[in-house]
Amino acid sequence: MAGNRERSMICFAGPIGSSDHRVIELFGFKDFDPLPMPSVEEVIFTVSTTPGLLGVLPIENSTEGELTLTLDRLIFDVDDAFIVGEAVLAEEIWGFSINGEASVHTAISHSMILDLCADFIRHRGLNVRHAVSTKAACDEVAGTRDPGLMALAPPSVGSQAGLNPVETQVAQVSELRTRYALIANNLPAPSGSDRTMLAIVPRYDAVGALSEIAGQFKSHDVNMTSILSRPLAGERDVHCFVVVADGHAHTEPVRSLLRSLLRAGHQVKLMGCYPRWTAKEVVTPSTQLPRGVLAYEEISDSAQQ
Repeated sequence: MAGNRERSMICFAGPIGSSDHRVIELFGFKDFDPLPMPSVEEVIFTVSTTPGLLGVLPIENSTEGELTLTLDRLIFDVDDAFIVGEAVLAEEIWGFSINGEASVHTAISHSMILDLCADFIRHRGLNVRHAVSTKAACDEVAGTRDPGLMALAPPSVGSQAGLNPVETQVAQVSELRTRYALIANNLPAPSGSDRTMLAIVPRYDAVGALSEIAGQFKSHDVNMTSILSRPLAGERDVHCFVVVADGHAHTEPVRSLLRSLLRAGHQVKLMGCYPRWTAKEVVTPSTQLPRGVLAYEEISDSAQQ
């Protein structure tokens, strides 16, 4: 979705200067009217009922994975809001104070940032104070002029507030990465390198249901890049699968796949089509394999006992 654009109105949850606001430029918008809103729900509802309005939503990050509350709103609550773009905001977290000195006693930031910096906070013996955003944390430190306060925030946010860096390695991850979705009323035309997001409810709930759906993707040569299971409230053992796949719903082979899924009796909701993000991806905070990974020899030995 990068490139020059006409001026657009774009809504997002949070204050001006928050990460949800800063990510907008990654979609290619250099000149736009920002419309901050109090919640993700309000963003989705407003976009779905206002032709021409765009919205930005966080849908995945490197510490929590898929943000199911946002996805659930898009799946179950609205008919006229589609994902039309994706971008990943990658930012380091630094510690900032008024004078840049290390003699601080309280760390201030968004709750998720405080969690990511828990080891640093504990090691330094700092008190904590919650803020609605990293920008609000920096504004508080700058406004109070208290040298004992430290804001934990991305470098660009701290410098814009006129603060000085104290520490450049405060988080347990080198970068906080968040995938954002751009939502609108209408789907974009195919770009040649797209992704499609679908919500699929199998025609039956039994052993083999998911395998049947996956088989449809394989037989139509459509690459499934992610899948998320959401149990349906009030429906025992019935699940909705959120699938992201390569390709655009209006072109082959995804178009044939959709027809085949519908003919087989599965319920399918098209959640969006969008150009594939080609820069940094959201990844797990660890480069190591999970602890306790089994070796083939261990399975073989246990089977013989």
